[in-house]
Amino acid sequence: MRDIITHHYFDIDAEIIFEVCKNNIRPLRDTLSTIIAEFAIKPKY
Repeated sequence: MRDIITHHYFDIDAEIIFEVCKNNIRPLRDTLSTIIAEFAIKPKY
């Protein structure tokens, strides 16, 4: 998708971009938060 957004700007369907953002960003954020929490370095003192 990045290639299309970067190089084919006028071919972008705004509705598809909106749907991707609406449906995929929150789950991605949640997954990344979980990964960060699992790998966070906690001081031992």
